[in-house]
Amino acid sequence: MSDGNVLPKMLNEKCRLTPSATILPVEAYSDYKRLKTAVSQLIMEHPQITEVISKFSDSSLVVVKPNWVLERHMSKPEEWESVITHPNVVLAVVEVLADLMHGKGTICLCDAPLTFANFEQIVNRGQLKQRFETLRSQWPNLNLELLDLRREIWALKKGVITDRRPNVQDPRGYVKVNLKKDSLFYKYSSEGRYYGADLDIKVVNARHSGEVQEYLLSKTAMMCDLFINLPKMKTHIKAGITNCLKNLVGINGDKNWLPHFTEGTPKFKGDEFAEDRLLNIIEWKMKKFGKRLSLLFPVLGTWGLQKMRKAGLYIAGDNEKTVRNGSWYGNDTLWRMVLDLNRALLYGNLDGTLRNASEPKHYLAIVDGIIGGQGNGPTSPDAVAPGVLIGGTNPAEVDAVITQLMGFDIQKIPVVKNAFEPHCFPIARCKLNEIFVDDKRCGKKIALSDIAVAVKGGFKPPFGWKTLEAQK
Repeated sequence: MSDGNVLPKMLNEKCRLTPSATILPVEAYSDYKRLKTAVSQLIMEHPQITEVISKFSDSSLVVVKPNWVLERHMSKPEEWESVITHPNVVLAVVEVLADLMHGKGTICLCDAPLTFANFEQIVNRGQLKQRFETLRSQWPNLNLELLDLRREIWALKKGVITDRRPNVQDPRGYVKVNLKKDSLFYKYSSEGRYYGADLDIKVVNARHSGEVQEYLLSKTAMMCDLFINLPKMKTHIKAGITNCLKNLVGINGDKNWLPHFTEGTPKFKGDEFAEDRLLNIIEWKMKKFGKRLSLLFPVLGTWGLQKMRKAGLYIAGDNEKTVRNGSWYGNDTLWRMVLDLNRALLYGNLDGTLRNASEPKHYLAIVDGIIGGQGNGPTSPDAVAPGVLIGGTNPAEVDAVITQLMGFDIQKIPVVKNAFEPHCFPIARCKLNEIFVDDKRCGKKIALSDIAVAVKGGFKPPFGWKTLEAQK
C-alpha cells in the first residue's frame, strides 16, 4: 500500500455534517406510488447528487446497477424476490432519474450475473423488460439501455462447466485497471494459490502477482457520470453480507480475474476449507486433480470431475451445510477483492490509471430492503421482510448501517470492517464511530450504534458464519 494512508480531511469533515444514510420505511413493492416517492426522497436528500444531475447534457451517462445475481432461488424455483433487486425498485429509480434528467442523456441498466444465469428470465421478472420498453416511448429523447455485461455464458451440469459460449459484450468495451501496490493483494502471503471463477487458476494468479493487480471492468460503468448502486439487503456465504460493496462484482468483464478464495486448509495458509481435517485435505487434492484433468481432457475430464464432486458432496456434505470454496467467516481472500473493486470504480480512469484521491466518482446507493434474504445467500436465502429502503452516497458507510440493521457485528465482517481502514484511496469518508443516520422509522438522526434491527432477532447468518449469532 502506498504512503499517506490517512483519510482526506475534507471528506472527514463532510461526513460529520451529512448523515451517512437515510432509512425509509417502505412496507411493500405493490404500492408503486409510495415506492417512487421514497426513491425520489432518497435522491433529493443528497444535494451533491442533484447538483450533478442538474448539469447533465445529452452526452451524460448514468449507470444503474441492480443485484441480478440469478433468475431464481437455487432450490426454490418459484422464489426470486429475496434473491434479486425487485423490478419495481429498479423501475422507480429509472423513472425518477428520467424526470430529473428532463428526458436527455443516457440511463444504462446493467449487471453481470453469475456466468450460468439466465439474463432474459431475470429482466422479465415483474415484466421489467416490457415496462422498460414502455419508458422508452414516454421519453423518446432519453437513451435507455439494458446491458448484460458478461463476455461469456456457461452451461453447468452437476455443478461442472459443460459448455461455454461468447456473449454480446459491453458495447463500450472494458477497462483493465491495475491497482499495483494499492491492491489489498499486494504482498499477501497466499499469492499464487487464488481460485477465481473457472477451472484454470493460472488466469487469476497471473492477474494478481507482485505489482500486477489487475481487474477487467465494464467501460460503461467506468465512464459514467453517476453510478447508482441498487443492491439487495442480503447475506452471503463467502462475504457474510452482500450489499453495496459486494455488488460491484457485477461490473466485471471476466470473473476469473477475481480471487474468491485461497486453495487449501488453514494449515496450508488456505481459506477454501475451515478445518484441517484429513477429509478436507483429500477433497482439496482431488478437486485440484479433477480440474487439471478436465482442462487436459474436456470430455473425459469433465465426467470425472462430476463424479468426484458427487462423491465429495456425499461423503462430506452438501454446499449448504459443509464449508468449502471459502464459504465461512475465515475467508481472508474475498473481502480484499471486493474492496479492490470499489477502489477501482471510485478512482479508476478510462486508461486504467487512478485519479486524485480527493475526486472519487459520483456515487449513490439505494438498497432494496423491503424484502431481504437471510441464511445461505446470495443464491439460496430465506426471505425476510425488513420493510426499508436505505440511501447514501458512500458504499462503506451504507454497508455499516445495513450491517447494524441486520443485527450483525461489524467487527466480525471483514468486507465492512476493513473498508474503514486507512488507505491512500479511501472508501469510507469517516470512522465508524463518526457515522450517524437519518432514521425515518423513528424520526430522528441517531448514531450507528443506536440503529434498531430491521427484523425481530436480526437476520440469520449463513451456515459458515455462526460467529455472527453471538451478538444477538
